[in-house]
Amino acid sequence: MNFKHPTSNFKTIGKNKKSNSKIFGNWKLLVAICFEVGCLMFGFVLSGCAKTVTQYVTYGDQMVVEVTLRGNYDADANRYFLVVGTGEAFKVPLPPPDNIDFELLEPGTTPRLGVIADYYTGFYYSWAGYVITDPGGYFLAAGPFTQGSSNPRVPLGNLEATGTKLKFNFRLSQIFGAAIPKIIYFDFFTAAWPSDAAKLSADHLASTNAYISSLAGSTGSVPDEENTLLAPALDILNCAVTIQ
Repeated sequence: MNFKHPTSNFKTIGKNKKSNSKIFGNWKLLVAICFEVGCLMFGFVLSGCAKTVTQYVTYGDQMVVEVTLRGNYDADANRYFLVVGTGEAFKVPLPPPDNIDFELLEPGTTPRLGVIADYYTGFYYSWAGYVITDPGGYFLAAGPFTQGSSNPRVPLGNLEATGTKLKFNFRLSQIFGAAIPKIIYFDFFTAAWPSDAAKLSADHLASTNAYISSLAGSTGSVPDEENTLLAPALDILNCAVTIQ
């Protein structure tokens, strides 16, 4: 009978333990390295996604306006106003029969109807600015409008000889400065302009959708019903706006 001393088995087992421990340690190191690499890759993807998202959020600074009338415009006999509001509820003298007490005038003009102070407290305080069309072309004036203050006109361009479309553009910063709002509210008005009588609104955009996002590329088209009781040069059919 052969007899092997028990200590010989102990040595073998000890060697196996050392070998297994070394292998296990190597696996731990490999797992740790993979974990670190995975974290770095995940962080890179997240940062890359964040950068991609911010590239799509671009606000514009140019408002392009095109108004279509039923007939050719007449800047001698009429005036055309784009009014930009400081909020959804900005106020402008409406056409009759909704209003017969206030004229559609530029701030600083002495009215034939009503008291000038009421124009400021009732309307002009809510205007951010406006564009007016007269025989000299298109002009912009920025607010705020307070009685006794001076808000000079800024020329935007000349009128074409004739046509049914009024086209102009301006920088939003000319009205809002650096604080351009995310939503811009507006309305477009026409008014007959007699030299010896009150100058009341004739037509405007009778819609609750006269607003647009200031994101670059935003477009909006606000239709207005035909009104054959008005002169064709005063009847608005559509107002299209684009932000660039």
